[in-house]
Amino acid sequence: MRVHGGGIWNILDFSVNTNPLGPPKILEEEVARCCKAGVYGAYPDSNYTGLKEAIAYFHSLDEDLLVACNGASEALSLAVIALKPRNLLVVSPSYGDYDLLCEGIEAKCKHLVMREVDGIFKFDAGQVVEEVKGLDAVTIVVTNPNNPTGLVVDEEVLIGLAEELDGEAWLILDEVYAELSGHKGLLGRGLENVVVVRSFTKVFGTPGLRLGFAYTASKKLLRRMEAIRPTWNISSIAEATFRKILVEAKEELWSFIRRSSQYIAEERARLIRSLSRLGYRVYGSEANFLLLKHPWIDSRILRDELLRRYRIHVRSAHTFRGLTRFHTRVAVRKRDENELLVRAFEELAGEV
Repeated sequence: MRVHGGGIWNILDFSVNTNPLGPPKILEEEVARCCKAGVYGAYPDSNYTGLKEAIAYFHSLDEDLLVACNGASEALSLAVIALKPRNLLVVSPSYGDYDLLCEGIEAKCKHLVMREVDGIFKFDAGQVVEEVKGLDAVTIVVTNPNNPTGLVVDEEVLIGLAEELDGEAWLILDEVYAELSGHKGLLGRGLENVVVVRSFTKVFGTPGLRLGFAYTASKKLLRRMEAIRPTWNISSIAEATFRKILVEAKEELWSFIRRSSQYIAEERARLIRSLSRLGYRVYGSEANFLLLKHPWIDSRILRDELLRRYRIHVRSAHTFRGLTRFHTRVAVRKRDENELLVRAFEELAGEV
């Protein structure tokens, strides 16, 4: 069963990790224009040539080295299916659909759980290399920045890992939170055994406009991914909207991203201080969300009480491999919303 945040309307939703500033105005205006023009009444270009050119222009990439996808989730699935691993090694805690995916392709899913040291999860490249030994046809998945911990692994560490594993294993990097953390990542680095996955969903606060992409220097792998990609996997509205604004409003959108990243950093620091004062263990994070530990209350009870009493939804993190029923993930939202969350946590903490 898939377990994610979101899915509840008319609440204050801290369970999803999208941009707290919401979509940029120019994106909203272009969606409205496309709807008014009836773009949804026609199929998009099934090859997405113009869209891939726009994505490549926005990120300064070669359009021949990317696949346009229906969000990062499809990009991750296409990459794994195209690579056909017998063993998928997931550095965890992590995005949770890989076990289901491996069941579907009859691969073994192994989880390498990072060690927790002084409130910080530690990525150990040497341990990854050791785990790969003895495995055949192995693909490694690293989410960076990590969800749900907020950990960022240094680019040079990952480049070193990729180089050491070249010829032995593939490395998939899920970088969907990179822009919002101010993290550069490995996009465009041209490593032959690396697939980088990005999304426009999180950074522009548009989970309903499904658009992401996979980038790799391996043209053989790209051909496989294109072969299994469903025809018209991206809607006409998403295709037309992003094909235009990624080119015509490139500088405006990057300015919005930088402003968003700065806002998140400031609010994240405030939220860390406030929740720490209440006795919650707050893990070090560089992303737009925080992982909390609260041994005095089960995360499912905490989630349900926040929803029932305050109409606030948080993500119980007990379903992440390596975490417990005393872990909760909360997004960083706008200041007034973050203050409401802190007051709710404070009131509940005084009752248990």
